Amino acid sequence: MEASQIREDLENGREEVIKLVPPIAIGKTKVKKTKRAYRIWIEGKRLEAAQFSAGEAYKIFYSTENKSIILCANEEGERRVTASRPIIDIHDQTVGKIFNEGDRLEVRYYEHGMIVFRLEEADEN
Repeated sequence: MEASQIREDLENGREEVIKLVPPIAIGKTKVKKTKRAYRIWIEGKRLEAAQFSAGEAYKIFYSTENKSIILCANEEGERRVTASRPIIDIHDQTVGKIFNEGDRLEVRYYEHGMIVFRLEEADEN
């Protein structure tokens, strides 16, 4: 499946398309609460592998229904990866409408400019 088709499907609310593409890396992060809002923060080489280099623009899609946040690299995006090095800092109230303070998130990085945040699944052990 082409990256452009995946992005178009996401923009039209069809998140199930992500299940068709395997991630290139999986990481973890945690939701924090500040005085102003909720925060999710990631950095490093996984961002670059997913085409989120320093200064790169991206769009953000929030899904309360699927309890997920999806980032798509897009030159028309309203947000940017930090210019000095690859860091993404999502700091706003909408994060708190999807996740709670302290939630552990699984971060899936995709080759064609996508990152997905979802609740980490509990261990079955």
